[in-house]
Parts: sequence; C-alpha cells; structure tokens
Amino acid sequence: MRFQSCALTLLLALLSAQAVAFTGPKPGDVIEVTLDQVHPTQAVIGFDQVYYKLERFAKDRQKLFDEICESNGQDEAKPVSESADPLKPESFTCKDEPNAHPEEMKTVVVGPGGQFYLTDGHHTFTTLWEQPGAGAQLKMKVRITDVFSDSADMATFWKRMEKAHKVWLKDGNGQALSPDQLPAHVGLKSMQNDLLRSIVYFVRGAAYDKPKAGDVSPEFLEFYWADWLRDRLKLADFNLSERSGYHQALQAASDLMVKPPLSKTIGGGLTAKQLGGFKSVKRKALTKTASEKLPYVIDYKDTH
Repeated sequence: MRFQSCALTLLLALLSAQAVAFTGPKPGDVIEVTLDQVHPTQAVIGFDQVYYKLERFAKDRQKLFDEICESNGQDEAKPVSESADPLKPESFTCKDEPNAHPEEMKTVVVGPGGQFYLTDGHHTFTTLWEQPGAGAQLKMKVRITDVFSDSADMATFWKRMEKAHKVWLKDGNGQALSPDQLPAHVGLKSMQNDLLRSIVYFVRGAAYDKPKAGDVSPEFLEFYWADWLRDRLKLADFNLSERSGYHQALQAASDLMVKPPLSKTIGGGLTAKQLGGFKSVKRKALTKTASEKLPYVIDYKDTH
C-alpha cells in the first residue's frame, strides 16, 4: 500500500509538472492587455493616419467605440450614450462577442519574460493612446500569433522575429535600425513619422487593397509600398497642407503603384500582386478618400 501511495504521489507530481508546462499562452489565444503592456515591432507609423482617426473621433464619438469594438473582433459598437467611457467596457456594448471576427484583431508575439510584442495594430493603438479619455491604461483584446518566450536571449528572439517577418527595422527615412532602437511603447511621442506610409494608407482601395477575409495579408504590406515609393515620389512637389495638393500627391502615388507588372517584385521578395496591387487606378475610390478622409487630416493639423 505504501509503494502504491508513493507511486500515485509521483504520478500526480508528474502530471502537475506537465500541466504547468502547458499553462502559458498559445498561438491563437486571445488575451487582454493594456496599451502600455505591448512593445512595438516597428519604429515608424504614418502620423497623418493617426490624425485622421483622432479628428474623426472628435467629430463623431460613435466612431471611437466602433474602432474599439472592431479591434476586439466584435464588429462595430451599438449606439453609445453620453456616459460611454472607453476605460469602462461595461458602459458600451459591441454588436458581437469578443473574437467573433479574429481577422480584425490586433496581434502580438510572446517574447522572453512573457513580454508582448505588437505585430499588427501600431496605428490603432497609437490613436487610442493619444485619444482623450483613453490612453496608456486602456484595455484591449489581442490575438497571439507566435510564442517565442523560450528564446535563449533577446538576440535570438529578434533573429526569430526577423526570420518570421514580424519586425520592421527601418526608420522614417527608410534607413536601417537595430532592434534596440525600437521604442518601448506606441504613441506619437515614441514613434517616428513616415509620411509615405500615410500616403499608402490613403490610396488603399485605389491603387491596391489588402487581401480579403480568409486570405493572409503579408506583414508590413504598406511599408513595402512606402519603401518602393521613396525614391519615386517627391512629396516636396505637393502642398500637403491643403486638400487639393494632398489629393494630387495621392493621385501621383497611385499612378506610380499601378505601373509595375503584377509579377514585379516590390519588396520583401513579394510581388505587386502579392501586395494587393491593382492593374489600374480606381479614380472614384481616390476621389472619395480625398473628400471623406483628407479634410479630417487638414483640420487636425490646423487645430493642433
């Protein structure tokens, strides 16, 4: 009996150890984090994209809660009341349950020490970081894509990240950076600006588009296009402080982006087709962006 008791104790200990070994987060898991818990995997964003969202939220408060719900994979928010507070999830309701639309969720990789590294969502999280009434302590749900927490050291971790194409090591001028030059947090004071990244954002739907739901979108898709445009589009030729000049810059960028054959490599070993490139510019989409989005950018810059 004593032998059986010892054997049972040993078996339970082994099972317990195995359980502990598998209790960490796994790829596909959805977790909740505050914005200051995630570390950027890129040093740059397009500030104008953030300005557009901030000004739009200021003029249409419902859109702020739509953004939060969509980023949590919950579709848009139901109509919100005056008492709705981004820091109090119980004060507003999303149309769907969390993770109902995982393709819309922002993503993280788990690194050494259980730290979270944001791989998609730098613009959204920076906008929410800067949003009055939200900020660094805002809680958001994210989806884990990879767990690299078993990396022997940070150098090994970053090598794995580079191999998996989950880090963008360039500054706002397209110059190379090292991982230790990446910012600790998102936010306009931490991130650098790449104006071409904003240009690419605003021509989405006119010169290229992200893959449809169900298809895998290449990491840093917009940055490859921005890098490709860097030596081809002279932004100094356009007056970006007013809408018509900005619209002209978007037209010029779009015309350049549809010129290469879809089989031509644009960046990262990816072709124009793989990066969502179009054969011709969709002029109506470009005009719609100019009329519906650019005014927010101009207004924000005028008042800030």
